[in-house]
Amino acid sequence: MLSIFYDFSIAFFLFSFSQLRIAVLPFQNMDGDLSLNLLSYQLQDSVAKLLHQYDSTQKYFVIIPADSIDFLVSQFNLDPTNPQYPTDMWKAVKMLNADAVISGTFNRKAERILINAYIYDVNTKLAYPDHQARDIFKPEDKVMEAVPIIVKKLLPGLIQ
Repeated sequence: MLSIFYDFSIAFFLFSFSQLRIAVLPFQNMDGDLSLNLLSYQLQDSVAKLLHQYDSTQKYFVIIPADSIDFLVSQFNLDPTNPQYPTDMWKAVKMLNADAVISGTFNRKAERILINAYIYDVNTKLAYPDHQARDIFKPEDKVMEAVPIIVKKLLPGLIQ
């Protein structure tokens, strides 16, 4: 009986470390129009929720809860509209004990929103080169249609 418990404990230990801990951060508003700031958080929330649906059993990854991220964002006074945001976000990420970060940028062009999203490796602070969602161009009233496209392009980089 002890042997079975021991084997189960080792399997659970190894399984728990095979999952990526992912922080989905607010997207950066590159346009400068303050009316678009809410979109930073809408994209963050929608991407995190859809990723969770794809791996609801947490076999491959764990999405760090939004309230943990929100707490650190407010604690460090991080603002996705600030040019310092990409540098400052790494302070918060370190405290989250994340393995990977998902975030991106958006900009308004000709009454459309251009979105780019990336998975960043926490150790190198570089984007995964093969798993990026780039140049997604949606009308302003249909910008959330970009979320399934983003997740579809990033998901293979999270399931290893």
